[in-house]
Amino acid sequence: MSFSPKTARTFILSSLENLGVAQDKLQAIDRGAEIYGPQGLLDSIHLVGLITAIGERVDDTAGSSESFFDILDDDLFDNFKDIKRIESLLNGKFSHVSFCS
Repeated sequence: MSFSPKTARTFILSSLENLGVAQDKLQAIDRGAEIYGPQGLLDSIHLVGLITAIGERVDDTAGSSESFFDILDDDLFDNFKDIKRIESLLNGKFSHVSFCS
């Protein structure tokens, strides 16, 4: 089962909002600003919070014996450079997971 990129994007932005990320940063992230890296908008607490929120959703709904972190590539943070990379990850390796609220 595959879900639309908009659903994944909505989940990502909603998770960040729930973590307390400011609206101006959410809008910039939605427009493609760098999330992680030298120009990244998120501090480490918010980045880890986002990764945790995604991991919990995957682990709670995937029904797989492998956890979210078992499935990720070796370069964990490269998957979180910007919203497009996160969407690509979620809609690719985790297309079987529902990211509907």
